[in-house]
Amino acid sequence: GRALLDELQKAGLELIDAIDRMFDPHEHEAVGQTPPTATGEPGTVGEVLRSGYRWRGKVLRPAMVLVRSESPD
Repeated sequence: GRALLDELQKAGLELIDAIDRMFDPHEHEAVGQTPPTATGEPGTVGEVLRSGYRWRGKVLRPAMVLVRSESPD
């Protein structure tokens, strides 16, 4: 488990850091929206449902995310 992940990270695997980042269709797969909140900008990732990974800089699997929606007012 963890040892394999550590070795893969040494070889070039990296977790896509998505929370609070602007939605990027190249790195994120949006599957829904979160309600607007007092914190976090609309259009940013509010929740990660499935981690995404890059392999040596190329997206291996996009992160499955919920994007913060615009304020209704």
